[in-house]
Amino acid sequence: MASSSSAKPKQPPKLTPKTNIIKAVEHYPEAARVFAERGIPCLGCVAAHFETLADIAGEFGLSVEELIAEIQSSQRNTEKN
Repeated sequence: MASSSSAKPKQPPKLTPKTNIIKAVEHYPEAARVFAERGIPCLGCVAAHFETLADIAGEFGLSVEELIAEIQSSQRNTEKN
């Protein structure tokens, strides 16, 4: 018998301080906008392939927890609209 329940959309991996910058943008596209608004040019940098959110937060004098929360909030707001 076929199930009538619909499948839930796959959730992106949780953002953590150790999340790679490129992976963050792949799974949370709004991260690119957040970086741009904060003056973080990481997407154009080769280091984005190995640096983490904690790395860039430290380099730009930001709280990694606040950066993660801003990315998540921005992504949620975009998905609602």
